[in-house]
Order: sequence, then structure tokens, then C-alpha cells
Amino acid sequence: MTALLYEDFAHAYVTGVGDTVRRMLTRGGTAVDLLAKATASGGEVRAFGNGGSSAIVRSALLQLHAQAGVPVNDAMMSPATLAYSAQQQDYRTAFARSLADGISRVDLVVVASVSGRSANIVEAARLCAERRVPVLALVGGDGSQMESADGMVWATGTTDQQISEDAMLTVLTLAAAAVAPSAEPLSARAEQHLRALGAVDTEVLGAFLREATEAVADAIRYRRRIYVLCPDGGPLALVGEHFAHNLAWDAPLGVEGVQPPLVVSDPSLADLSAMHNDHPDPAHGVCYQLSSTDPDDVVFLLAYDSASRTTHEAVNAATVAGTRPLLLHRDGPRHSGVGARHFRLPRVDDFALAALVQSVAHLLCRTTRAVLARTEPALALHCRPTTSWRRTWHRSANFPTPRSTERKVPPCPYVRSAPTSSAPPAARSPPWRASRSPRSWMPSAKPAHSATACAFRPRARFCAAAPSPRWART
Repeated sequence: MTALLYEDFAHAYVTGVGDTVRRMLTRGGTAVDLLAKATASGGEVRAFGNGGSSAIVRSALLQLHAQAGVPVNDAMMSPATLAYSAQQQDYRTAFARSLADGISRVDLVVVASVSGRSANIVEAARLCAERRVPVLALVGGDGSQMESADGMVWATGTTDQQISEDAMLTVLTLAAAAVAPSAEPLSARAEQHLRALGAVDTEVLGAFLREATEAVADAIRYRRRIYVLCPDGGPLALVGEHFAHNLAWDAPLGVEGVQPPLVVSDPSLADLSAMHNDHPDPAHGVCYQLSSTDPDDVVFLLAYDSASRTTHEAVNAATVAGTRPLLLHRDGPRHSGVGARHFRLPRVDDFALAALVQSVAHLLCRTTRAVLARTEPALALHCRPTTSWRRTWHRSANFPTPRSTERKVPPCPYVRSAPTSSAPPAARSPPWRASRSPRSWMPSAKPAHSATACAFRPRARFCAAAPSPRWART
């Protein structure tokens, strides 16, 4: 896959996120009013979500707690507690049961679900309607799949899973910041963030994505481990949890013959600072975890400052171990002398930085899936789920045509079996070097019914490599 295609896709994706955020913020004032009313009354704000949405709403709770002193929802902040409750009793009512305890003290419930149809989210919203508790519901599509008696349904306006999640985290972050004491108006903060989003260097991001995609695809192919670590904790730790979740579930989703990757992330709440083990050195925890790495493992480090001692020691530990370290950060130099591949994001606050990092993580999962699927890049990267919520895919009419008309075939990793050579992986001749001619594609006459099927297929044979959406899980 050419560097230009990575750059084009990064530019189009970042633009899509910005357009979705801008569209959602036309109703941002109502969301800020709901949050402000809840925090002013001294009541509790609780939030619920599944999978990646769980990390999104917990980031909003952490921000409200840090900036406005709002009590956090202990059940949602402890996934282990919630999982135990769901297994011992019933998944459908797990959120509602947690909410029912002390609901008289709750002034607002925030829920996030791209599908808007998750059973446990629907039950929680139904309980809120019965008890007249306002609900701020962030959902994908036009929002018609969920009704809220009080509060508002904040729809993303798109059924694209990753863009919806990125927009949800961004608008929640901006709205929560606007209710803090002496905070800037939402419009001012929104304009600052959209400028920062537009300032992302997509040329550099494309090069970073290309290297990261090759590293992750190679790790999945040869059963190496992928580490996602955040030495400093905070909102980056929660987005790191989401990042690891996406690598484990979304990167290989729907790709036939690919085993789930070996992803290693930080413990609950993704904070492995050594303080949790009664150690005075903040770098001790992440360096201890990196001592288990093998050569050619992939290490993603999420940091606020690349020049901090903790980050420097983590990168050095990953480099000495022979891994492939990739660093996402906001402050500090773009390059360091220890060999890590850097990508520096625009200057925003800690919580807004998490939203930018989440977008990079989603981009990486999509490009990795395209490489693993061995499909034509322009097709695999531009697939979007349809607005009918069915398991069909189409090429978005809004996706820009790559600036180059040259259609090169991507690397085609062999993903169905492990290599048979006795040589070490680095010395083996990659099996995807053989050239292949571009194929012409046409949409299928009817939607596919298999979980691994694709609504696009070559004229000569069916393609079973494109990913399937996961509306039922979110």
C-alpha cells in the first residue's frame, strides 16, 4: 500500500471526524445545559457504555470529577464489578440494577451506543424514563432508534462505527469542559479543537500509519505480542484501554483465517504507574512490564510529553529489548535518540488529546484490517456501513478520490498459516512481495449474509475479506 494512500485516507478520516463533530455541536448548548444543571445541584452524574463506549463515557466522568468535582459512578469506573454483576444475574439489566441503587441522588445519566439498541443501554434508559431522570444519549445514525423522555438524544448523523465513537468522545469532552468553573464558552473551545484537528499533519500521520500498520500486521501474522501502555495514566490511559480493545477485536474483524492478536495492555483503568505497587519511581511500573517483551514485539506508548523521564525510560526499555516502539505524544521533540517512531499531535488539553489519540488508533485498526484482508486498499479503506443498519457495505460517495491515479496493489500478508521456514521471522522472505494486477470491483446485487462476507466482490470471484460491522456489540 503506497504512502500516498495512507496519507489520503488519514486526511479523509480526520476531515470526516471534524465534519461530524461540527454537525453535532449545533446542539451542544443543550448538552452543556444538562451537564451544568446536574453539576450545579450537587447530585450525581452516571454514565454507561459497552466496549469502546465504556472508555468514552468513563473519560467524561473522569473529566467532570477532575474539573467540576462531580462524584464518579463507582460501578462504571470498575469494569470488574460490573462484569461480575452481569454474569451472576442478567446482562440485560446490569446497568439498570447499578443505576437503581441510589437513583434518587442521580441528576443525569449519560449513555453511549453507536447502535442505540444495546439491551443493557435500552433498559437503563427505560428505568430513567420511569423515574423521570434526564438522559444524555449519544447514538449513531439519526438517533431515531432511541427515545428519551427527558434530556436529549445526541446523534452523530453517521453510522460509521469509528467516526461516531471519535465524535462522541470529542463532543462529550468539549461539553464537560464548558461546565467547569470559569470555563470558556463551548463555541470558543469547539473552534480551538477543530483548528487543532485540522492542524494534524496528515502527511506525517500517513507515514506513521504505514509503519505502524506493517508492524501490527506482522505481529498478528507471526503471533508476536502488541503492547499498548500509558505510563502517566489519566485520560490517555482510558483511550489506551479503548485502543487495546480495538486492536484485539476490530483489527482482525471479519478477516477469514486470522487469529485474534496477542494484545497486552495495562490493568484496569490502564494505569500501571508504580504508585499502585508502592514504588517511588513512576517509570518502574511500565519498565517492569516491558521486561517481558520479546524481540520484534510491537509497543505503543501513549504519552503527554516525549521528553519526560518516565516516557524516556519506557522508550529506552522497549528499544533495548529489541521491540518496535511507536510513540504518540503531544509535548516534547518530534524525534529522540532512542529509536522510537514518533508522531506528535497538536497542542490541546489532556482530555482533548485523548480524542485525537483515539482517532489515530481507529485509523490504525482500519489500515491493519485492509492489509490483513489482502483487498485493494481503495476498496477496503473506503468501506462504510449503510444507514439501514444491515450487514452490507458500500463505498462512501463522500470519500475523496486519491490524488494519484496510480493504483498500486498493497502488501498482501499471508495470514492463513504460520511460516514454515526455520529461519527467524526477520530473515524470512516476506510472502507478499509477488506483484499482483489490480482488480476491477463491482457491488454485489444483494447483501451478503455471512459474518465474513462483503457486499463488494470482484467480477470473477467473491470476496470474503472485508470486515463486518458490530452493531450488536455496541
